[in-house]
Amino acid sequence: MIVGVGALGCPCADLLARAGVGRLTLIDRDVVDVTNLHRQTLYTDADAGSNRPKAIAAAERLRAVNPDIEIHPVVADLNANDADEILEREKHGKPDILIDGADNFETRYILNDLSVKHTIPYLYAGAIGTRGMATVFIPPESPCLRCLFPEPPTPGSQPTCESVGVFSPVSSIIASYQASEALKVLMGHESRAMRSLLEFDLWEGQRRRIDLSGSRDPSCPCCARRDFEFLERDEEDTVSICGKDAIQVNPRVRERLDLHQILAALSVHGEFSHLGVLVKGTLKDEPYTLSVFHDGRAIIEGVSEPALARSIYDRYIGS
Repeated sequence: MIVGVGALGCPCADLLARAGVGRLTLIDRDVVDVTNLHRQTLYTDADAGSNRPKAIAAAERLRAVNPDIEIHPVVADLNANDADEILEREKHGKPDILIDGADNFETRYILNDLSVKHTIPYLYAGAIGTRGMATVFIPPESPCLRCLFPEPPTPGSQPTCESVGVFSPVSSIIASYQASEALKVLMGHESRAMRSLLEFDLWEGQRRRIDLSGSRDPSCPCCARRDFEFLERDEEDTVSICGKDAIQVNPRVRERLDLHQILAALSVHGEFSHLGVLVKGTLKDEPYTLSVFHDGRAIIEGVSEPALARSIYDRYIGS
C-alpha cells in the first residue's frame, strides 16, 4: 500500500510494478496539477489539463506498464477516521508493507500507528529541498517512528515543499531506496532490510547513515504501550496541500455525496464539471477553484487561510 502518489510514490510504484509486485494499492487525496510534473513521473500534461485524480491516473499508467498485476486506486485522504477501514478493506486485502509517499507529518504518524497495530513493515521517507531521508520500521522487533521522533514538529517549524520546493533527483533516489527495501521485505528477506536511517543532501554531496539497532524506546507510547494516539485523534478540520496555494476542507459529517446534485448547485456560481469521483470548477464572483470529492472533502485553491477555506466550503457546499 503506497500512501501518497506524488514525488516519492510515483517512482516507487513504477519500480514495484515493473518488478512484478502482485498487488498495489495506491492512495491519494489530490488531483494532478501542472506544477507536479517535474517530479511526479507517472503523470502527463494531459492528466493535469483534465484534473485527473492522482490515484486513478497513476493506476492507469501502471496497468499499461504491467497488465498482469492488480492495481487498486483509492481516491481518499488517509486520516484517523478511515485509516483502519481502508487498510482492512476486503476488496484490497491487508497489505504486506506500507510505503510512505505522504507530504505531511500527520499522515506519517498515522502510518506508524497502523504499522505497529497491525504488525506491518513501514517504509518511512521524506524529501524536501535538496535533502532526503528514509528508513524501514519492522514491528515488533525494530524501533518505530515515535521511538526516534516522539512528536510531530510544531506547525511552521519545518520547511515545506511550498516554501523551499523539491529537487526532483532527491525524490527519485529516495523512492528507489524505498522500492529496494520493499522488494527485500516482500521476497521474505526482512533480515536484509537496512536497520539504519539514511540521510543525504544531494546538492552539498553529503550522506550519512545512523544506526538504529539500539534505538527502540522501552517507554514509547506507540510500540511499547500500544497507545495509537494518531489513529484515535479527531480529524483536523482543514489541511494545507503541499506545493499549492490550497487547503483541503474535511466535512463535519462524513457521508458520500451525490456529485450530480453538487454539480447542479455549484453550476449556478461558476463553470463546473463532473470528473468521475469529483466535481471541479472556478467560481465566477470569487477567485477560488473548488474540487469537491465523493467522500465530502473539498480542495479550495487560491486560499491560504483555514478559516476562509472553511467559510467558502460552508457557503457553497454546506456544513
